[in-house]
Amino acid sequence: MLVTLPAAAVHAPPPSRRRVAFLLVRPLARAIDWAPLVVVTVFTAGLVSLVQYGEALPAGNALVIMRICGTLLGAAAAYGLVDAMSTDLGAAAVPRWVRQALRCLLPGGAAIAIWLAAFSYILTRLPEDVLFPVGDLLIEVGVCLGIALAAAANAVRFAPGRQAAMAAVVVQLAMVLGTILLPQQVRLWPPTCGFGYWDQAHLFWLAMLPLPYLWLIVAGRDLRR
Repeated sequence: MLVTLPAAAVHAPPPSRRRVAFLLVRPLARAIDWAPLVVVTVFTAGLVSLVQYGEALPAGNALVIMRICGTLLGAAAAYGLVDAMSTDLGAAAVPRWVRQALRCLLPGGAAIAIWLAAFSYILTRLPEDVLFPVGDLLIEVGVCLGIALAAAANAVRFAPGRQAAMAAVVVQLAMVLGTILLPQQVRLWPPTCGFGYWDQAHLFWLAMLPLPYLWLIVAGRDLRR
């Protein structure tokens, strides 16, 4: 028996790429390896909770805490790029760069949100009239996060497992340690907010901010050309 389909069903346009990408959010959120980010979140909560309620926290200590948390959260977010099926999907409905972008946005956005929550708590523990610029510190976190994500996006092109994320963590930590060991005249992690060479260092951070994300865009391209 022949079945006649309505003309609207025959000529129905395929769903837009944006809608398909939106539909991918839930399954990708389930597929992402959240365990490292959960571990770092617990560590961050424990670290900031060492500051007792009502006790003033020196600005220098607060700066170290936020930098440690930002670096570790960026490293943990890199595990979101690991996709063991990325090389086996063939002609998928959504390009690889869209899937990788979602894998960056979900854990990356979560990492920034966790860092901002920790930052908000730290602000309540600082003495009055202490300069603690959120914008400059966010630039530092943005660079660290971008380097971790870009390194992971590049590494997963060659290795599908968690070792790719570990490679990204090594790259990010090497960058952090390398810049910490620079001479004081060109040090990129000033120990005091808003004083000394703080402005010059953060002009450099701001100039570097787009680079890892450009690297991320290039590394996220489709593997098959």
